[in-house]
Amino acid sequence: MALEKDSPNRILTDYEVARALKELPSWRERDGALVCAWAFADTRDAIDFLALVAEAAEHQGHHPDVDWRATTIFLRSTSHDVGDEITLRDVALATLLEFAATDSGAVAVPNRHQDLRLGFETGDPERLSEFWAGAMGYSVGRDEDLVDPEGRNPRIRISSAGNPQEHGIHIERLIAHSSLEDARQKLEQAQTSGAPVHGPSGIRYTDADGNRLYLDTEYREETPEFQ
Repeated sequence: MALEKDSPNRILTDYEVARALKELPSWRERDGALVCAWAFADTRDAIDFLALVAEAAEHQGHHPDVDWRATTIFLRSTSHDVGDEITLRDVALATLLEFAATDSGAVAVPNRHQDLRLGFETGDPERLSEFWAGAMGYSVGRDEDLVDPEGRNPRIRISSAGNPQEHGIHIERLIAHSSLEDARQKLEQAQTSGAPVHGPSGIRYTDADGNRLYLDTEYREETPEFQ
């Protein structure tokens, strides 16, 4: 049975997420989650903010993943119980924390938030998925990615490639759009094998041994259509 529109467990459409993010300047969408990073004047301020995060999470009954690094706090909010997707619970929690961060003098640093994903290109995605899920203790998440149940280690994306020369492992680096140009310049200076290739998985760069890196961002040229 479909969930009511205002149900906190309802998965939001791309359009709804994009609309919500217009009111959440510190947050970004990343692989079915809302993510942010805030910097503080000193470690004490960061610790004090962690207490506010805990209070907001208890109040909402919804808990984000938190990574505290000295004076910077990284947050990721997703609804695991509906398959690692963004729901109204995530937006409500992000809204509370947006206000709390502003009151705490935090500085949003979305360029500090990056994610890495391992990618496999193969002629037999199903066979490789079974192997790597068992080898890593992963489960199948959104978009058929393999995910760490603890949410600590990189996702694994296994896709089909008809050309055997394209088979193999690569790294996908997901960064904030504000960091894209700087990252592109650094990579293009280091590029040693051919020119960058633009494709559906981002911009592909190749090192001297033929290993591939895909650089991608959450940025969208246009707001998704109303769904």
